[in-house]
Amino acid sequence: MALTGRGLLKEALRALEAEAAGGPRAALPPELLRLSDLLRRREEQLHPREEPERELLFAMPDAAGVVARDGTIRAANARLEALSPTGRAVGMTPLQVTRAADLAEAVKRALEGHAKRVELELPAPRRVYVALAQPLLRGEVLLILEDVSEARRAEQARRDFVANASHELRTPVAAIHGAAETLLLGALQDPAAARTFVEMIARQADRLGRLTRDLLDLSRIESGQWAMQPADVEVEQALRAAGDLLAPQAREKGVELRRAPAPGMTVRADPRALEQVLVNLLDNAVKYTPRGGAVTLSAAREEERVVLSVSDTGPGIERHHLERLFERFYRADAGRSRDQGGTGVGLAIVKHLVQAQRGEVGVESGAGGSRFWVRLPAA
Repeated sequence: MALTGRGLLKEALRALEAEAAGGPRAALPPELLRLSDLLRRREEQLHPREEPERELLFAMPDAAGVVARDGTIRAANARLEALSPTGRAVGMTPLQVTRAADLAEAVKRALEGHAKRVELELPAPRRVYVALAQPLLRGEVLLILEDVSEARRAEQARRDFVANASHELRTPVAAIHGAAETLLLGALQDPAAARTFVEMIARQADRLGRLTRDLLDLSRIESGQWAMQPADVEVEQALRAAGDLLAPQAREKGVELRRAPAPGMTVRADPRALEQVLVNLLDNAVKYTPRGGAVTLSAAREEERVVLSVSDTGPGIERHHLERLFERFYRADAGRSRDQGGTGVGLAIVKHLVQAQRGEVGVESGAGGSRFWVRLPAA
């Protein structure tokens, strides 16, 4: 008697169970094989498997995608989709995703079989990418966008550093050369004039020495050659030591140096680095505080941190300068800073030394003076 549909199913299940238990291979009727194929296709449509190329795209560290022959992106990883204004790149053209005509042209050439590399800058947020459009065998294009923003910024910083350092060094060197030349041309015969030019040489040589030391210190800090040796440092003792070093300069300038008591406060810091931070801040404060003014050293506890402050009664700093004060060679008043003997590197050294000790640095300023503060972990 012919088996019904239910009977065929039961017979097939028994045969498959016997095969799974180690028996002979089950002979299934064509109807069940067809049903199995249809179920497999249905599952693939409902839950499509990730294509190997898509898995490779998502494993790439850069924004990447595959551009189909019609010029639209067929597959993309999350980094490429993040560049799209809609948050999705698949189905869009590279031009729609990036708004970069140079990239669209490079992809067009790659679809014609020519690999192209192009650098482009994307706004909001401003990032720089090197894009590679590489033809694939089946007529599509592999598109990779490498984010080189940090590398370009580092290159620009190096160029700016060399240019600024050269400019700062040129001024004292030119002054020394001019004074020496004047002496050799006959000023040596005039004692008063000779003394003036020798004093000029001494001042510029001293400035040159300070600038060289600051540049070497900054280089050591940034390269990690300044090895921090944290210790428990008594705040009151650190403030007293820094104040004692700057006391002669303050007296000569006619500036009162004050120290607020900080009993029992202790920070976790490198003693030598902390001293340089305080000395640099005090040196700046004394330089820019007019005669008759005052500079105050103080400290305050903030939960697990200690805030050290150097406040002055100087003219203050305009607000638009504050964000850039800790950059190398940045000067709020370039001419006045050089006249005071500043190198333009002192605050950059402060910033790097504080950050190397897991601290923060900042400045507040107004018409009544400025306050530079350093926040360090409490011991």
